Amino acid sequence: MSYEIEKEIKELRIPFLAALDNNDDKLADEYMNLIDELAQICNSGLSKEKYYEMQQYERELNIIPSSIRDEVLAAMKNRDLSKDMVSKWNNYLDFDLHDKLERYGYIGSARLYKIFSFKFS
Repeated sequence: MSYEIEKEIKELRIPFLAALDNNDDKLADEYMNLIDELAQICNSGLSKEKYYEMQQYERELNIIPSSIRDEVLAAMKNRDLSKDMVSKWNNYLDFDLHDKLERYGYIGSARLYKIFSFKFS
């Protein structure tokens, strides 16, 4: 996978250098940003798809309140999350968990790992 990304970086260098030769700084900057982003993906060791997915759901590291800790951890473990659970937990949180979840059930349970850190209050 990184071979394909490295190849793409090499191909982008050609129009990047041409933009520099033509004194088109704006276009050169755009190509440099693309090259930089591809280099970050290559260095991460992830596929493009996985890298962008990880960027979309960066860890938020909110602390799980002790009053709901066991329920949240059970939902993560069992991949079982419902709107009712989230509504109940919102009473203990300083943010709206519904806003941070796009879906419930399996996908929402996996998303909880990104929302909460495992520092217990």
